[in-house]
Amino acid sequence: MLPGTIGLIMATETIKLILGIGDPLIGRLMLYDSLRMTFRDVRIRQDPQCELCGDKPTITQLIDYQAFCAVELPAAAQAEPDPASVEVSAAELKRIIDAGQPITLLDVREPHEWDINRIEPARLTPLSQFEQFIPDLNPQDDIYLYCYKGKRSLTALKQLQEKGFKQLHSLAGGIDKWAEEIDPAMPRY
Repeated sequence: MLPGTIGLIMATETIKLILGIGDPLIGRLMLYDSLRMTFRDVRIRQDPQCELCGDKPTITQLIDYQAFCAVELPAAAQAEPDPASVEVSAAELKRIIDAGQPITLLDVREPHEWDINRIEPARLTPLSQFEQFIPDLNPQDDIYLYCYKGKRSLTALKQLQEKGFKQLHSLAGGIDKWAEEIDPAMPRY
């Protein structure tokens, strides 16, 4: 709730500045205590020595923080899976299964979801316990993952990428899209 409250105040301030109306919080710091439900503002004076907003500012442009701080981002943070390059449509996955191509199909939903519906010949490998299933997987296999809508399967796919797996695919739209396009008789939730 706190971000919503502050977000509304920020939006209000933006509108006041754009329209040039009201009394914007320029030169004031608003303090909000959500437990007491109180607002208070404090006047702030400009520091004439401030490097950014003082009489003689020395900071006049944005800097490249990564270069400035010389911090390397971890490989995991740099290598987010691009959904466009790893996702397959429900029709494409159906074609692959029907053709009998050798694939490993993993359902990363939770057991209570698995009990509602599943795509054969999937194996249940819940995302909440996914790490324990990784040693049983062959990095050389074509691995297809799915969940309810596609987000959790991309998370699992990223975990496999970090372990060196290469042939990875995620069902776009998850089992919900499969039920909609391939198997309308399948229960949906």
